[in-house]
Amino acid sequence: MTATSSSQIIRDRIKTVKNTKKITMAMKLVAAAKVRKAQDAVMQTRPFSETLQSVFGGLIARLGNEAADLPLLQQREIKKVTMVIISGDRGLCGGYNSYVIKKAEKRYNDLLSKGLEVNMIIVGKKANVYMTRRGYPIIK
Repeated sequence: MTATSSSQIIRDRIKTVKNTKKITMAMKLVAAAKVRKAQDAVMQTRPFSETLQSVFGGLIARLGNEAADLPLLQQREIKKVTMVIISGDRGLCGGYNSYVIKKAEKRYNDLLSKGLEVNMIIVGKKANVYMTRRGYPIIK
């Protein structure tokens, strides 16, 4: 191998790394835009949720004692909680998977400390593998 061929190999490698960096940056921008769009969609549902809550509140107030007969409107003690955890199947999502797993573990421990029975439904390979290895109660 001559000096010129090894320097050419190094230049090609540098060029490849720069191209990979550009692609990664573009993917990050697309992902950030998608996250922003999803957050905006969630924020737009808040007025609907608040209106729905006030409608049900008014309905319960009008029904008075009759509302006690409806099972959905009865207040009950919470004994069991099912957590739905959504993670990715692969990488390229930054710290999303680790963040979701940390939050899920914290919430699980908080609910257990309150004396509640907790089950999990997991969507996504990363959280599923993590939670399965640690023996969390996964129902699906």
